Amino acid sequence: MRGKTLLLSLFVLSAEALIDIYGQGRNTQKSSGYAPHPYFPAVFNTHNCIDKEMHGRKRRIVSQGFSTATINSSEPMIINHVQSLCSALMKSILEHQGSSDNGWSPPQDMAAWNVISDLTYGQPFNLLTSPNLRWLVNAIVSGNRRIYLRFAFPALFNVNPSAWYNPDKWIFPEMAAERQRFLDISTKFSEERMASGKKMSMRNDIMSALLAAKDPKTGTKLSEAEVWGEAHLMIAAGGDTTSTALASVLFYLSRNDAAHARLNNEIRSTFHSVENVRQGPLLNSCHYLRACLEEAMRLAPPAPGALWREVSAGGAIVDGKQIPAGYDVAVCQYAICHNSDYFPSPYVFKPERFFASSSGDEKSHGDYFTHVANSAAASTLSPCLSPSSAFPPGVSTPFSLTPGISTPLPLTPGGTEKPPSFAPFLIGPRSCVAKPFAYLEMSLAIARLVWLMDFRAADGTGEGRPGCGIVGRERREEFQIVDMFSSSKEGPVLQWRRRDGI
Repeated sequence: MRGKTLLLSLFVLSAEALIDIYGQGRNTQKSSGYAPHPYFPAVFNTHNCIDKEMHGRKRRIVSQGFSTATINSSEPMIINHVQSLCSALMKSILEHQGSSDNGWSPPQDMAAWNVISDLTYGQPFNLLTSPNLRWLVNAIVSGNRRIYLRFAFPALFNVNPSAWYNPDKWIFPEMAAERQRFLDISTKFSEERMASGKKMSMRNDIMSALLAAKDPKTGTKLSEAEVWGEAHLMIAAGGDTTSTALASVLFYLSRNDAAHARLNNEIRSTFHSVENVRQGPLLNSCHYLRACLEEAMRLAPPAPGALWREVSAGGAIVDGKQIPAGYDVAVCQYAICHNSDYFPSPYVFKPERFFASSSGDEKSHGDYFTHVANSAAASTLSPCLSPSSAFPPGVSTPFSLTPGISTPLPLTPGGTEKPPSFAPFLIGPRSCVAKPFAYLEMSLAIARLVWLMDFRAADGTGEGRPGCGIVGRERREEFQIVDMFSSSKEGPVLQWRRRDGI
């Protein structure tokens, strides 16, 4: 129960539903599950802010932190972190020379990767080179797991933290301590960033832009508390999701020799040296690299579950079906990305599916949307729901529904409608504002790794287990993720070797 209203939730598995639920101007809002815990004072950020007007102001300001100019000025810092990763791997190779393993490094776990801390707090977490803050990885996973459960059972978790029946005491006994450690570290880094003043303002990074940005509509700036609320969000969400995407692409390339060889050829023939691997026309021309990133995120979405939206007063039409006000509706990213109506052979790593031509020529697919002419078969809502039939037997309908009209879908250059079936960064006003930054970070990391080194799977970490008896966990070739708002994962564990000729 939520208040006096029965909470009902619906999954809809269609591309049209993505537009109808998350698109611009839809009669939906973020579910109440996003709201901060009532017993913890909180400054709303762009993630947990439900009010559309409040969110609009914050997004107009935060988007300036990810402008083209800011991303361009941040590129040297991204490259510095990518080079640190490459150097650490090359060092492991050199230290293992003379062994009987033909130049391959010892196994390396590729699950952890973080750049965003340096671009927000002005100092890196150094997860690759130092064990001091590696506990943050588990702390973020634990926190996300709790958020997800609270999302599903808000009444269960919205209790006084000191109450004996507080589920945190017996479900997440270590979570409170980890949460406090994370907040302490965040506060420490925040205070150090602010104390550095003018020195840090010269970095021209994301946080510099946020501190200086003004809402073009109201002329207001984010308060200091709001800025650090966004910084905490970037650390908790940005680093974790990017590391999942990179881990996924490395997992699938290490197990698909043809795709791996094709990417090697593209990167090594495009760039004459590793120093040339940076944003610009050459990186933009690497369509197979982009396709590998897209396919890896399709197979292992960084946010694989349901991003719930509550239907507002008057109801909404979702995939042609009438949904009453008060319902929570969502499209599950993992489910739609593995729907064979949109992606034939959905569990096969096939980057070529993201090229415009069925022949697989290296031409970009534009905005990478997949269009299915008749998507009715992909919908899980049939037949049409009326307000009365949508409720369980014996439950009266407490809502009135005003017939709605779905706004037009995006148009292709040819004028035909094309709803997205692949949207790892979501769509509409709540889409990820850091999408361009994430693609640059991932592209630079994979391209530089591939240019310098060969890699192979060292063991089966991250694979499914045939015969385990758990539905969805038996496909050996599938990178295993666990949905907990973001994705939890293990591995892959890889071996690396300096490529021939360098």
